[in-house]
Amino acid sequence: RVTVIRVLGLPMTPECEEMCRKVLEIGLPICDLFSDEADCAENVAQADLIVDAVFGTGFHGQPDPTTATFFTQVNRAPGFVAAIDLPSGLDCDSGRAQGLCIHADLTVSFSAYKPCHFLADGIDVCGRVAVAEIGIPADLLAYDGAPEVFDAAAVRESLPPRRRSANKGDFGKALLVCGSYGMAGAAILAARASLRCGVGLVRLALPRSIYPIVAAAVPEAVCLPLPETDRGTLSADSLPQLLDALKSADALLFGSGVGRGGSVEALLEAILQNARCPVVLDADGINALSTRIHWIEQANAPLLLTPHPGEMARLCGTDIPTVQADRLGCATRFAQTHRVTLVLKGAGTVTALPNGRAIFNPTGNPGMATGGSGDALAGMLTSLLAQGLPADRAAPTAVWLHGAAGDAAAAQGSLHGLTPSDCIEALPRLFSSFER
Repeated sequence: RVTVIRVLGLPMTPECEEMCRKVLEIGLPICDLFSDEADCAENVAQADLIVDAVFGTGFHGQPDPTTATFFTQVNRAPGFVAAIDLPSGLDCDSGRAQGLCIHADLTVSFSAYKPCHFLADGIDVCGRVAVAEIGIPADLLAYDGAPEVFDAAAVRESLPPRRRSANKGDFGKALLVCGSYGMAGAAILAARASLRCGVGLVRLALPRSIYPIVAAAVPEAVCLPLPETDRGTLSADSLPQLLDALKSADALLFGSGVGRGGSVEALLEAILQNARCPVVLDADGINALSTRIHWIEQANAPLLLTPHPGEMARLCGTDIPTVQADRLGCATRFAQTHRVTLVLKGAGTVTALPNGRAIFNPTGNPGMATGGSGDALAGMLTSLLAQGLPADRAAPTAVWLHGAAGDAAAAQGSLHGLTPSDCIEALPRLFSSFER
């Protein structure tokens, strides 16, 4: 049994008049919101499925009071809500809702993703987003400002098949400078994630005090125990060994769990000056850089940053609400200004490239909002770089795989109980889908 609720009055265009006539011809009841609010409310309350097709991609501002009250009734209704293109009341370009908007369980977007699916309020109100083809040619969708979204097909292109005659030297060497006393877990997660993404060799540079813990947890990694400070962070005395290890590295990760202090900053400065392979800065590596942005100019190799909103705020000299209010703008401006690849983590993760491109990621879930997720992502990214992927492919590929592994792990367990280790252990099965 289907009922049509006419929210905005009589049809105003020839196309709308034609569709309204067809509804009447097949005998479906039409309920008008402005003439019978009570009947409309009752229909919504009893519905198993509510299809939201009130406002579209051109909507701006906020609904009138009667419509807003109706949206509240929809949001309170027990039925499943499916929105067309975007939930009504949401601004398509900004993802913001200035007034009340529909909260959808599913949004079916015609032909392509829209910016609102990854931005601001849209992240919470769109629910699951699915793209449905309706026959619009791809070249008409490639307009200026169209959101670029990474997908499984792009991941497949980034992961070429492996030759049967290959050896570990063909898949790169990753040098991970991670961990400190009390933060051994960061080193473990980064190393395990890096290995699960197929790098040939992981070399893990870490303070001597945590070597037994890390070596036991990740026996596949080659550990380089180094001198440390009395706080359990790497000391400046470790620099010669680090620079020596750097000579044979195909990609470097610096920062996951390394702590803060003068010695960490000195090591980072030297690494940026001497590295010739891609360098990934995560966590405390970003914190060390945030008050010395000019060090970016000293880098002689591709630089990739993976900040969460708090670290992004420090990089930009602002606060978290400002970053979250304009995630896309903050990421793209920083990447362009400083000629780096930047992955702004969080719901609606965006990869910003030095040329101004921004790539959204559709995978992932709120269960991944837990300590250690960023360490795993940083290790995955470093692994792909070491295997030879360029930064503009490695970053969105790592982000997609990270989120997809989280989705697979959550499907096997739950959102509440999800851990970074669950995501890492989901990677082998995920990769198998690209190897067949």
